[in-house]
Amino acid sequence: MAPATSYAVPEGVLARLASFSTATIYEAAGRIGALPASIRPLDHRMRLCGPAFPVHCPAGDNLALHRAIAAACPGEILLVDHEGTLDDGPFGDIMAHACRARGLSGLVISGCVRDSADLIRMDFPVFSLGISIQGTSKLVQGCVGEPVRIGDVDISRGDIIAGDADGVVIIANAQCAAVCEAAAKREEDETIMRNAIADGALTLDLLHLR
Repeated sequence: MAPATSYAVPEGVLARLASFSTATIYEAAGRIGALPASIRPLDHRMRLCGPAFPVHCPAGDNLALHRAIAAACPGEILLVDHEGTLDDGPFGDIMAHACRARGLSGLVISGCVRDSADLIRMDFPVFSLGISIQGTSKLVQGCVGEPVRIGDVDISRGDIIAGDADGVVIIANAQCAAVCEAAAKREEDETIMRNAIADGALTLDLLHLR
């Protein structure tokens, strides 16, 4: 089991990142870090932004998720490689209550969940491939706190996850401050562009597309 976290995010950067949309963060990061578009929030109002706690939880089993809930630190988000299966729901409302009791901030999973209506009522942020009522075994240790790969993105503990209605993006911990500054600059530029459009300018000219 992985040791307690040793990473840090510069003061104020995480809160600032949380104020930007995932599209803005993705563009500011150089168009890298987007998880597969099939990973969606259970409810479009759900948002999350915080450090990742990676988990490899093999398809058909959820023991690794129970282990992760015990090992993760307050504020962390469970980032679960469940091998992309749609055949089972390894996470439900009992686990969400356990996460909340431990101070965890959400779940992102390349798999399904169940008890979706309860999760939405709890306002516990969950991003998944879908919903499946089928249960799982609790036999396979899996891997907790070690790097995982989802889609074409490698995620280590302490990397920052941002999620909203548009999807999920991962920012390497060491790049957080730079991406935050680039995101702020992008928002300033887009405000200028919106004002220019309101004054009659064309996007063809503003974006030099002629």
